[in-house]
Amino acid sequence: MKILQKKITPSNKSFSVYQNNKPYLDESWHLHQELELIYIIEGEGTCFIGDNVHEFSSGELALIGSNMPHLWRNSDAYHKDINKKAEVIVLHFNEDFLGKDFFEITEMVLIKNLLTKASNGVAFLNEEVRTFVAGEMSKLLTLTGYKSIECMLGILYALASAKDTKEFASNGYTEKIYVKDSQRLEKVYQYVLENLSREIHLEEVANIAHLGVSPFCRFFKKRMHKTFSQFLNEVRVGHACKLLIDNKLSISEVTYSCGYNSQTNFNRQFKKIKGVNPKAFQKMYLNN
Repeated sequence: MKILQKKITPSNKSFSVYQNNKPYLDESWHLHQELELIYIIEGEGTCFIGDNVHEFSSGELALIGSNMPHLWRNSDAYHKDINKKAEVIVLHFNEDFLGKDFFEITEMVLIKNLLTKASNGVAFLNEEVRTFVAGEMSKLLTLTGYKSIECMLGILYALASAKDTKEFASNGYTEKIYVKDSQRLEKVYQYVLENLSREIHLEEVANIAHLGVSPFCRFFKKRMHKTFSQFLNEVRVGHACKLLIDNKLSISEVTYSCGYNSQTNFNRQFKKIKGVNPKAFQKMYLNN
């Protein structure tokens, strides 16, 4: 699969919005000039945004900046169960969709700050904000003319006013992603996801990227601003979070399902990434 790098918004429109309902999301690692606002109506899986990796689920609302590489991939259950569906609403727009200087005026400073912040990707955590924006995006599917622009500005203002947010990619993630590099990274991501439950050796991943071990380590660190080992632990812990919340497996079973051979190492890595141990994390979610 090749990286997608193209103009998405039709030339005769200032933005595009659509709703997808299909068996699963399995897009390739891609980027585009347009900013992307996506609301997950139904579905769960793993998301990669820049150098961030996390488990997504229904209700997630995210704004991804221009030319920020990203990938949404549903969990294996969506590929195997024909009764499961992945449903999303996606809005694409350029920063200057209302004119080059529109967001430079004083009245638009709040939205201008939002668009700048979006360069790293932003998650919106407040439930009221997510519900409101999801509803407005649904309205936008059928609106035209002035009413569509009015609705669009309302969405951006709601996002810009939101207080409970989290950035995805780190501030150091500023490297330009080349097509060849992106294809390598995508192959690595897919391989990791498909082999998460077992030990993954550096040599085999380097081979997937068609590089020697040392060149692969340098390549990955330069592009992702973290070592492959750090990345692998983030993916494993992200998957562990989903299993812990599902509460269908014991913590010991979760440990081995995520590719860890040691409960001690699993606890250490989990706490390093999430700030709490697996048991405390699970208790927090189950109580809520």
